[in-house]
Amino acid sequence: MAEEIHNPQINISKIAVGGGIAGAFFAAVSMLLFLMGIPLVRYMFPAALLLGGGIALVLHFARHKTTGAPWILPGAK
Repeated sequence: MAEEIHNPQINISKIAVGGGIAGAFFAAVSMLLFLMGIPLVRYMFPAALLLGGGIALVLHFARHKTTGAPWILPGAK
C-alpha cells in the first residue's frame, strides 16, 4: 500500500467557515481574490449575475399545473 503523500498546500475545502458575518466576509474576500487574479472573470461575473437573476425571476414567476408538485418527475413509474 502506498503511503499518503503530504502536500503542504492550502485546501480551501478544508477551511471551516460558518454562517453569519464571518462567512459573508470570507465569501466576499474570496470573490475579490478571484476577480483580481483572473482578469477574464471580471467580465464574466456581471454577466453571470444578470443571467442568474433573470433565470431566478423566470423560475419564481413560472406557473405550475399543480401547486407544490415536484418539478422533476421520476424517470420510471
